[in-house]
Amino acid sequence: MPKILNLNTFLLILLIATSYISTGVVGCGSSGGGGNNKTTIRGIIEQVIGGTGEVSGIRVSIFENNKRRVSDRTNQSGEFRLTYKPDNDVAEIEFEGSDFTLSRFISVTQGSDVTLDEIIDTITPEIIFTEWIVDQRRLTLSSFDQVIFNDTEATFRIDGKNKNCIRAKGESRVEITALSISLINCSEGITTSSFALVDLQADEDINVIANKDGIKSQDNSSVTLSMTINPVANNIFITSNKENGIRASGSSVVIIDPELNCTITGAKDAIRQSGTSVVDPDGCTLVGN
Repeated sequence: MPKILNLNTFLLILLIATSYISTGVVGCGSSGGGGNNKTTIRGIIEQVIGGTGEVSGIRVSIFENNKRRVSDRTNQSGEFRLTYKPDNDVAEIEFEGSDFTLSRFISVTQGSDVTLDEIIDTITPEIIFTEWIVDQRRLTLSSFDQVIFNDTEATFRIDGKNKNCIRAKGESRVEITALSISLINCSEGITTSSFALVDLQADEDINVIANKDGIKSQDNSSVTLSMTINPVANNIFITSNKENGIRASGSSVVIIDPELNCTITGAKDAIRQSGTSVVDPDGCTLVGN
């Protein structure tokens, strides 16, 4: 259900959005996990409908700005592997067989390991993704960095490996729209400060599991976890094993907007606020001491 924000909340979000527009920043931003910003796409062409029907020997390429960045040829089982450093958050993937050439645009991020399996129908023609999983390395952003991913066919996952899953500061932003989103094994799930913005939207579930705070918003930053415009069965779960589900301070804003169920769990408090911060849990079940 759409939110009606109070004036202070609206002005804060408007100020953050305006700061991004004024900078005109584009690009993929930065990621954590040892500074490896290359993306690897592994996939299998499961079936080719029409033509020779062969899954081997198909050239698979990634294009950015109409330039071929990397390519590979499928083996006898239809498997391929592409590794490159994205310059943009959208790329074109092309499949070229002996009697067809088909392509489509996909959303990409730096520092991710992607499983992308598909069926190629040369009669319709279309490319059907049967599995699309993005295993993203930890995200650490600052100074107008940005990470944007937008495709509801994809499952988006971050394993923090006991470190922060998403950390954004300095007017940076993270905008992820996917089929489902999960942040697991996090020290802190989402940490924002200094006008940073994190916006996660999913058709299905959003899960944030952290040892410390699930969401920690500070200063004038903003965090939103919500359903997409056309959700399928969206639920939101935020869990802190040792601290708080949500800890908001300063004049930060945290908005939780599920389609169906929502639970915020903290070993201490489900929600802890200070300063003039705003937390809108939209009727979530709150579990804490």
